[in-house]
Order: sequence, then structure tokens, then C-alpha cells
Amino acid sequence: MRNLTSSVILLAVALAACGGPSSQELSKAKTARYQGDKSVLFNTAKAAVEANHKLGKVDEAALGFQTAGRWYTFEGVVSRGTDENPQDIPDRAIRMTLVVRFLPDGDNWVVQVEPSMLQRIAGSPQPQPLSMKDASVPGWATGQVDTLHFEVHKALAPYEVKTPGGVMPAAPAPAAPPADPAAPPADPAAPAPAQ
Repeated sequence: MRNLTSSVILLAVALAACGGPSSQELSKAKTARYQGDKSVLFNTAKAAVEANHKLGKVDEAALGFQTAGRWYTFEGVVSRGTDENPQDIPDRAIRMTLVVRFLPDGDNWVVQVEPSMLQRIAGSPQPQPLSMKDASVPGWATGQVDTLHFEVHKALAPYEVKTPGGVMPAAPAPAAPPADPAAPPADPAAPAPAQ
């Protein structure tokens, strides 16, 4: 009986440890603002992600990095297939890359985590882009994005800006990219073009 009780207690502790962040913790992670040297924040977040993920591209100048793409079965199990070994990628498998960016918010920084996904469709020569807004995206994909956001937030907790009353303002919308990156920026002092 004693062994059974000990086993039940160990199982309960293990299940509690496996539980992910609560919805309140995720909301806090997604709206948090951080203050400090941008290089320190960037490298702290990068180290936290590297602890559990292989990194792909890293661009410190643009304050962004991404995990190496990885194929998962539609059920969320890591696929034996890889980009180099595509014959083992099953139908409907999803290749996920997680992109982390630091966005300025006044004197503070906001972290954005977004997935970049491709899905293999049998008979199609190339994987097809898959948006998080697509109703067919499985729940585990959203869970991966949320988990990474929470991991970054935990690492950056010492730099979090605390607000009075504990209420965090909403995160800013991502800035739209310029229409033509090669075009010079507009001169605000220049006269308006003649019509």
C-alpha cells in the first residue's frame, strides 16, 4: 500500500511538472515589455531558445532570429523525414520554423514570436504555405508558439517593465514593411508633390 501511495504521489508531481503555462501566464508573456540594452535582451532570449531548439538564421542587427525548420507529422510527432531526406516526410506533415523578433515600443522592447509553416500535400511537388489563421492548423502548432514565447519571457523576466497595478498595456501591432525597400525614405521637410 505504501508503494502504491508513493507511486500515485510521484505520478501527480510528474503530471503537474509537465503542465505548460496557464492562459494568464501566456497573456502576460505576450504583452510584456522589457527595458535594457537591446544586445543584452537579444542575447538573453537567443540563449533561452538555444537551450531547447537548434537555431537557423540569426540577425542581431535586425534583432531577430529563427529556429531551424523541423518537420512534424500532422499529429505533432517529429518526423523522420527532413529537408535533406524528404521521402520520409508523411502526407500532411508540417515544417515549422519559429521566428523571434524584438520590436521597439518607446523606450521599451516587445517580443514577437511567429511561426513560419509549410505543409506537405501528397502529389504536390512543393510544400504549401500554411497560415496560423487556417482552420486546419493543429493545436500542437499553436502550443509550440506559445511555449517558445513563454520560455523567452521567463528568460527576460529580470528586464520586464512593471506597470502600476500590474496591468500591462496591449502589445503594439507589428510595423508594416516599407512598400519599396529600395526607395529612399521620404523627407518630411520636402514640399508636397504638385498635382
